Amino acid sequence: MKKLVISLMAVATLSSVASAGEDVAKQVEKLAKEYGCSGCHAVDKTVAGPPFRVIAKEYKGKPNAKQTLVKSILGGSMMKWQAKAKKYGIKIKMAYMPAQHGVNKEKAEKIVDLILKLD
Repeated sequence: MKKLVISLMAVATLSSVASAGEDVAKQVEKLAKEYGCSGCHAVDKTVAGPPFRVIAKEYKGKPNAKQTLVKSILGGSMMKWQAKAKKYGIKIKMAYMPAQHGVNKEKAEKIVDLILKLD
């Protein structure tokens, strides 16, 4: 009986972790759509720019990751992913990301925080 209870608790824990991950992805998708990011990015597939999960893999745990990504959102970036794309087996269709003028620093930080929570 004890083993059954422990197994059920483990399954419940794993389910809640998966659910939390799905919730983050849904939040990223919602913000991406709201702020116009979804024209070039998606959570799991390459549109014109890298998927958000790939961005998370590239930057998670790096010093200044948040500041770097916020700067890219607010100021744009040029040729940032062309060399990195091969590492992740993706093909980038855009050479630059324009500055997102409809996104202020607070919104950019919110987007980046969620992206960096993706697995």
